[in-house]
Amino acid sequence: MTPLGSCKRKRAIAAIYFFPTFTVIRPRTKSPAHTLLPKGILAKLPTLGATSENPDPVVQVKWFTPDANWTWWVIEYDPESRIAYGFVRGIEDEFGTFTFDEVEQLRGSLGLPVERDLHFDPQPVSKVMNRA
Repeated sequence: MTPLGSCKRKRAIAAIYFFPTFTVIRPRTKSPAHTLLPKGILAKLPTLGATSENPDPVVQVKWFTPDANWTWWVIEYDPESRIAYGFVRGIEDEFGTFTFDEVEQLRGSLGLPVERDLHFDPQPVSKVMNRA
């Protein structure tokens, strides 16, 4: 009998790669956060230009992309043209108008839609800018 250390062993390397196939299943139910402008908030939003004389208008709703770094704080909205005015934080921080339809169709890097912050309370834009 030979000691184990003196045995010549042949090493066999077996490379087995297993790449499972999978399907991403997205839920068909719609979260309340995906309703960007519910009727209650829509009724509170002033029309475009209504707060132009106010130095510190109130932000009524906050939208954000959960998988990207974009946030919209809506101050005014015109339901006919579906154009909103507010403060946007993305590549730059700026005030401006944006179309509701474009925001609703946006998807981040993971394909997630824009959501409404369900825990956001209306507040002056100065507070939003200081926190953001």
